[in-house]
Amino acid sequence: MIAVGGAQSVDDGSDGGYSVIGELLQDVMVTAYGEWTPENGCAAAEIAAAGERLGTGLPDALRDYYAVAGRHAELMGAGGHEHTLRIHDPGHLTVEDGWLVFCGENQWSAQWSVRPDDADWSDPRVDGRAEPGGKWYSECRRLSAFLLNVACRQAVRSLPYQATCRLRKGQLETVESLLGYLGSREACRGGDWLSFIDRPARVLAGYSYITSTVRLGAVAPDALASFRERSGLRLKTEDR
Repeated sequence: MIAVGGAQSVDDGSDGGYSVIGELLQDVMVTAYGEWTPENGCAAAEIAAAGERLGTGLPDALRDYYAVAGRHAELMGAGGHEHTLRIHDPGHLTVEDGWLVFCGENQWSAQWSVRPDDADWSDPRVDGRAEPGGKWYSECRRLSAFLLNVACRQAVRSLPYQATCRLRKGQLETVESLLGYLGSREACRGGDWLSFIDRPARVLAGYSYITSTVRLGAVAPDALASFRERSGLRLKTEDR
């Protein structure tokens, strides 16, 4: 069991243990939920069986996600919150139209995938499409960045205290000065989102380039009040 304030690397049974994002995912879960335990993840045999069933390897970044959070309802998008993404569990991974589909939107029909011939790569590109049968487009240049941002997004939307703010030019720098990136800015880059974390205050945040909006989630209301005061941003609090 891991208490607030630190994460622990655990070998998932695959070669090299966590190779890409395992510890950062644990940081998200410890910050949002107070602890991480191995029971939150899938067993190595279950993850390996998915690849054998499909006849393709699974990227290391996706194996990390399953090993850390594959049985956690919130991070898998099964918590019932609006506009979260559903990460398919290993037993429900599919190959559709020649693409390994691992994620879908929980209220719409959008899908995200990697190419099966890229699946053996540690960190392949992610493609998306608006609906099954639609045209695939490039979504994110690294699966690791996509999954880190998904995890933070899922956690933010599950937290009891939330606020949003449309940022004007230069205000992203204000957020950067008060919250640390999840891992690093580079770890989160490659798609449409950026993710932030304040472990001591137990605050997570996600920024959307598409809407120029930051959404913050906190375990305690005082943390949002403190951020509002320090940042000077006009946060719109959302009731949960």
